[in-house]
Parts: sequence; C-alpha cells; structure tokens
Amino acid sequence: MKIAYILPSLRNQGPIVVVKNIVDFLVEWGHDVEIFYLDETPSKMEFKCPAWHIKMKIHIDFDQYDVIHSHCLRPDIYVFRWRKRIHRAKIVSTLHQDTYHLFCDRYNPVAARLLTAYWCYIQSKFDGVISISNLLRASYQKRIKAPITTLHNGCVMKLDRKTDGRIAEILTQVKSTYKLMGTYAFVVHCKGLVQVIQVLPHLQDYAFAVIGEGPEISILKEQARTLGVADRVYFFPYQENPCNYLPYFDVYMMPSYSEGFGMAMVEAALGGKAIVCSDISVFHEIFTEDEVRFFTLDNTDSLQRAIHSAYIDREKLGKAAYVKANSEFTAQKMAENHKKYYDKLLCNSNK
Repeated sequence: MKIAYILPSLRNQGPIVVVKNIVDFLVEWGHDVEIFYLDETPSKMEFKCPAWHIKMKIHIDFDQYDVIHSHCLRPDIYVFRWRKRIHRAKIVSTLHQDTYHLFCDRYNPVAARLLTAYWCYIQSKFDGVISISNLLRASYQKRIKAPITTLHNGCVMKLDRKTDGRIAEILTQVKSTYKLMGTYAFVVHCKGLVQVIQVLPHLQDYAFAVIGEGPEISILKEQARTLGVADRVYFFPYQENPCNYLPYFDVYMMPSYSEGFGMAMVEAALGGKAIVCSDISVFHEIFTEDEVRFFTLDNTDSLQRAIHSAYIDREKLGKAAYVKANSEFTAQKMAENHKKYYDKLLCNSNK
C-alpha cells in the first residue's frame, strides 16, 4: 500500500506525533509512505520515510498513492483544493478535536460557528473521516456528510532520560517538601488548569508543576499570585519529550473542559501514574472509575477529594491505568487499526 500523509508541519505537536507513531509501524510492516508538510519550523520530528515540503498552490502527483490522509485544517484545505486532480486515491481526514470548541478558544462564537461549518463542509467531501473518540463522532456525524469511523489514538512511552537539569533539580527539591501534581500541555483555557490552582489554598501539602507554553500561562500566574499560592506553582517551558518528567509526579492532572481524546493522560497511564481527570464523557470513554479519579468540573470540593484519593491509592491506580492503556491505547494498536481501515476503504472501492 502506498500512503501520503499531508501535515501542517513537522513540529512536535499532538496530531503530528500521532502520525509519526502510525507511520513508524506502517514502514516497519513494509508499506510505502511519504510525508508532505506545509510549514517549515526550526525543529522537526524525524520520520522513517521521506518528508517533503510543499506549498498550497502546488499539487503533488496524487494518483501514485492508494490513500491520501490529511491532518488539521490547512492540509484538509490543500486536499480539498486539488480534489478534482485526485482520481484513484482514497482521501481521508481525521477529526482530532471538538472543532467548534477549538475555534471558540481562539475567536468569538460567530467566527467559531462559521469556521466549524466551513471545515465540516470540506471534510464532507472526503471518502472517509476518522474520529478519535465516539463522543466526537456522535457530535459531528450530522455535520460531516462523509462516513465517520472511530479509531482511538495510541502512543509510545519513550523515557529517554534527556531532561533539563535545572527542571529536574527544581522538581526534586519540590518533592522533598510537597506532594507533587503535574501536567504538560499547550496551555489554553480548555485545558482547565486554573481549577488546580484554585484548589491549592485547600491543599497546603501539595505543589503543582506545569510543563508547556500557551496563551493561558499569564492568566494562571496571575491567579496563583492572587490566591497566594505562587510559591507552590511551577511553570516550565515546552519540552521536546515531556514524559521524561513523569517520574517526578505523584499525580498526573488532566482537568480539561473539553478534549478530543486525552493523549497526555494515556501517556501518563503508560508511565504508571495515578491520574485525576475531569468528569467529561470522552475521559469515561478511555478509563473507568477503578483506573482514574474523576472530579466534577469547577467543583473545588470534588477536585480536592479526587486528588487526596488519587494520592492515597496512587500505586493501585497507576497499575490499573497502565494495564488498560497497554492493552488498548498503544501506538501499535492505533497503527493496526489504521491499516485495517485503509484496507477496508480500498476493498470497498474495488467492489
């Protein structure tokens, strides 16, 4: 099978990491894969196949491929733009996020609705759309006219021990005094991290570490100062492989208001960490109450109880979450599911 993946860039971000994990296995299994990306960035992920920089106005030889799979808005627009030149290959898009909530975090509600309608219209012209959760599929199956199939994400735990010495030293010092909650993310409102800071005045023996960058960082810092807990909240910049810092965390925090899936939470589970997460439907799709601790959004008492319980039962929860993630949400499982999906798509087209 010959497959082309169209990406916004090769930057180390969620959808690109997902594609890399799929590609690594497909190449290992003998498939012919090529990557095409729109933006050059200072740092790039390394793929086990050729990767080519392209421009929106220039088309590639689409029909040398069996499957063309684009990820994110502009790659979808690229494929849609050249749709009339694609005669043989099957085209696929992935629904990585709750599109409307994604745009609400960036624009006003009117703009969010218009952009969501536009993206759904584009994806409706594809041969198939992959949703990373059943919740997303249910939410968008009436807006996207193409067939939607749920394939859960998966990841690989790669603790390469390449940590920033300064960060490691600070976390070690913090752990000598406090129980340490931690998370890593692109820090926007939908990640819900402000809730953890708001509960800290009630948790005098806990500290909170945030690894990542984003527009919400300044708001979180101000909230920490206002509540008098700035000395127990630690902000660290983007790290290429943030899972290297999981061993320092007693409890991994995932307090999101909305998520397409929850890849970081699965990664924490593969690292054997106890997890506290918000009580949203997509997280219940991944884990049960025997594997993580859920809390009610914007409920300080509920969050406080969840954190205490997760810390007390951290070894038991870490083992249970690992078993679930290792059986259902590994990169190999994800790649196998994508390969079966492509095979079925091509088989149906030949009937």
